[in-house]
Amino acid sequence: MEDILKKLTIFVLEDDPTISKFLHVFLSDYFKKVMVKTDNRFSYSDLCDIDVFLLDIEIPFDNGYEVCKRIKTLYPQKPVIFLTAHSQIEDKIKGLELGDEFIPKPFEPLELIARIKNLLKDRYKHHFYLKSVVVDEQIHKIFDRETRTEIPLSKTESKLFFYLFENIDISLSREQIINHVWGESDQTNQANSLNVYINSLRNKIDHEDELIQTIYGYGYKLSAPKE
Repeated sequence: MEDILKKLTIFVLEDDPTISKFLHVFLSDYFKKVMVKTDNRFSYSDLCDIDVFLLDIEIPFDNGYEVCKRIKTLYPQKPVIFLTAHSQIEDKIKGLELGDEFIPKPFEPLELIARIKNLLKDRYKHHFYLKSVVVDEQIHKIFDRETRTEIPLSKTESKLFFYLFENIDISLSREQIINHVWGESDQTNQANSLNVYINSLRNKIDHEDELIQTIYGYGYKLSAPKE
């Protein structure tokens, strides 16, 4: 989980200068980037690269509940955690209904990290790290490991890649691959197409030619290099 956190950006909304400064320093040891705001004067469209949100409830010009609603409208899959002095049961219920976790102040910093890890565990359990890319097995998408941006694949590229991925470290014949991607009737017609799509995948995800290996006279294999 530590390796995953080091690739993520956390957004902190906290108006108390002492707490916001502490959170910035503390969370920087765990996350790739920590973005701290003390009020709602920010653009929600600029939050597309945020992976986790940590919100206080009482902030100038707005409240954390409303901020959470807008975040969830724009980025429904991204986790929101309330970190607040509002500790009444009705606050906790409302926070959990709108967001994903509720932590009252004062808080233990290590408990905060443990709760974040626990919250993210299910969301990232389908992620497989493959050199410079991250493979999401659940939604069949590939992301750049450093920037966390999606690497766009065509329908055929995706079908080809995930067939290789599902058989990682297994040599697949050209016939097996073509049958899976295009069907048995297209063996002759798609022989050249396979070469084209293999090269396209290599250009997108395998610049060092370490992942997709050619098994000469036979086919291809997706390898999981040791890091």
